[in-house]
Amino acid sequence: YSLEGDINIGAVLSIHISKNGKSCSEHIPTFRPIEYVEAVIFAISEINNRTDLLPNITLGTVILDDCLLPSMVLSRALQFMPAAHHFVRQETTCNNSSCIDHAHQSLPRFYDVIGVLGAYTSSLSIVLANVMSLYQIPQISHTSTSDLLSDKNRFPYFLRMLPPDKNQVKVIADLINHFNWKYVSVVYSAGSYGEESERQLVKLFRDLDICVAQSLELRNNMLKLQYDDVIDSLRRFKDARVVVLYADSEHASSLINAAKRKGAYREFIWTGSDALSLILDDDNEYCDWNLGSLSVRPFSANLPRFSAYMKSQREMRTSGENSIDDLHSWLCYNSSKENSNFRNVENAKDDDYVPIFAASYVIDAVYAFAYALDTYIKKYCQGVFGKELRHCVNGETLLGILKDVTFNGSIGEISFDENGDVVGKYEIRQCQSKYGVPRHEEVGIWDMKTGMLSLKQGKLKWESENASYYESEGLNNSIPDSVCADPCTIGQIYSFSRETCCWKCINCKDNEIVSLNSTRCDACPYLYWPDFGTRASCIEITPDYVTITDMVSGLICVFAIVGFLVSVFVAMLFHSYRHERIIRSSSRELSQLMLVGISAAFMLVLSFMTVPNSCTCYLNHIGFSLTFTFVYAPLLVKTNRIYRIFRAGRKTTLLPRCTSSPALVAIVTGIISIQILIIILSTSMAQPEVKLRMPVRSEKFVELYCDMPLAGLLSSLSFNVFLVMICTFYAFKTRKLPDNYNESRYIAFCVDTTLLVWISFVPTYFTTSRAYYKVIILSLALILNSVVNLMCLFVPKLYALYQHK
Repeated sequence: YSLEGDINIGAVLSIHISKNGKSCSEHIPTFRPIEYVEAVIFAISEINNRTDLLPNITLGTVILDDCLLPSMVLSRALQFMPAAHHFVRQETTCNNSSCIDHAHQSLPRFYDVIGVLGAYTSSLSIVLANVMSLYQIPQISHTSTSDLLSDKNRFPYFLRMLPPDKNQVKVIADLINHFNWKYVSVVYSAGSYGEESERQLVKLFRDLDICVAQSLELRNNMLKLQYDDVIDSLRRFKDARVVVLYADSEHASSLINAAKRKGAYREFIWTGSDALSLILDDDNEYCDWNLGSLSVRPFSANLPRFSAYMKSQREMRTSGENSIDDLHSWLCYNSSKENSNFRNVENAKDDDYVPIFAASYVIDAVYAFAYALDTYIKKYCQGVFGKELRHCVNGETLLGILKDVTFNGSIGEISFDENGDVVGKYEIRQCQSKYGVPRHEEVGIWDMKTGMLSLKQGKLKWESENASYYESEGLNNSIPDSVCADPCTIGQIYSFSRETCCWKCINCKDNEIVSLNSTRCDACPYLYWPDFGTRASCIEITPDYVTITDMVSGLICVFAIVGFLVSVFVAMLFHSYRHERIIRSSSRELSQLMLVGISAAFMLVLSFMTVPNSCTCYLNHIGFSLTFTFVYAPLLVKTNRIYRIFRAGRKTTLLPRCTSSPALVAIVTGIISIQILIIILSTSMAQPEVKLRMPVRSEKFVELYCDMPLAGLLSSLSFNVFLVMICTFYAFKTRKLPDNYNESRYIAFCVDTTLLVWISFVPTYFTTSRAYYKVIILSLALILNSVVNLMCLFVPKLYALYQHK
């Protein structure tokens, strides 16, 4: 299509589709390209009718078709070669002056333009931009979004009416993060458009802690079976309900159709770019199958004046004998209505027709050229009119003015940044069902100037458990989940599988904290335990020790006090009746020493029940050894004295040597001195000390106890056992004494019971791990042994004294 003017703007639009990927066919897939053509014509006509913009200047246009082919767009770009129209003669066999191309032409027609609008896709725009940069002709694309086109070193003359993909990628990432979707799949088109966007998406998702289950590439010329395989692959990760679709229109449409073939009815929440938005706009059935799906596209506003223009064109072209075929004559071919595959504008009601969203970008692009030209002419071409204006316009200077131009367009104020990208907004749309009718509704805006996402929460609709849709306003609206697992709770770590970044929650042990961003369990140091509030740090465990407040310990203390009082009472009686024959015959001095040992043993139990410290530890260690020695050293000397006396009595009436009280006391002192020497030697080698111990690392328990050196304890204990064994021997030897001297029997019973007590308690003591039980065992052994000593050695004497009195 060609409309000559004083100054012309070229346009390269994708109107027909290709035939076998090599040449143009006679098929228009949708009505969209017709709207783009009409938008250019409408904008040119509107500008030419204005008096405030390019006054007395006629703006013309040349519209060429690239058929979505890189080779064809290159051919069209060459038709804008500067000055080529001067030496190439126009040859045409078409009677219609609007025809621009025939197969019989020897050379294509060349056109003199000051700027070019197009192309439709980013890959086509890259081809066109390379040529326009050589010609120094400014180019404005109405739909290309690839980030590569922002590179001014490669494409200095390229501008566009939409923000680049990096912003659209940011919008999708913000949208998914807003709904707290942490597990998604990504499907993208092969090529610069999809691959670069996929890399940016994955990086943004990683920064937002969003896990990508898989990234699937859609290649050109894929078969239906291959698209079905993509759906099957998406189903492998059933928890990743959200699928980010960053693909061109052809790939996106084929994938949505594959989902329909595979019966994926509302199975995925598609979240895609502008291509997905176009598909969902074109066919309501797609929305019905994918309710809740979200799309992101550059914000555009419907221009009522353009809608009125399209309706008037419909009425004009469908009146009389004319039909929509007249519109096709612009494109140099005829087709019947049976072969038309675009939406039926002729039969649409006035209120139903809404232009495609990118049509407004086409109009804004034409206006951008117009405003830049108006500024350029007023500044550099004053007094130049008609065809001479073209020679006055310089592409490089015009490019600078274009980048600085600002005007009110379809979306409000329009301006370009330093990369030639328009500063605009993004529109968030959602597939919804209202009264059973699927709709693709706007639900939010993302502003490039602020970088903020603004969603209209009252307009969002999600699927409920009974598969019906409802409005979120005033209801308990539940956003669908897309997470591989619930967040790990306190005390759990994330275990990631090798295939994806999805995780499983693993419980740490009770004595372990969570570290390395909740990915590793670390055991707390010795004597420390995790803080159960956060499980992120270790705190020192409050130690446990034997106290009187414990019930068992309290009872033991009561018995010890009672035993001590009884011992004191017995000692007082022995002292009061020390001149009685019964008391004198039992070796008063030795009995007093034994009572001292018994009383000290009862008191030592109370020391065991106090808070362990250095003093009590030394006292317990020394006292445990000496109290037994104070009992069994006198008892050994007494049994030895009895044995010697009765043995010597068989031969003579003289008493054996060393049987007097001073001699006996001296012997006992010597024996006790040996024990003291043993204690001194063992203590000098290993001192008793207060220690903290954690018997089981996996239990929150630390005990404070007195650590009695094993060598010292065994050496002193062995000496005491040796004394008991000798006492047992003498008790056995004196078992046949006369009945009126029955003290030896009680002594035998006492030492035998002592041996039984120690045979029971000593192994138990050394095999017990808890210090608490060790203290209880020692205390019980002391009390039981002291009680046996009182009952066997002193109670019979007191009873005999009572009988005598």
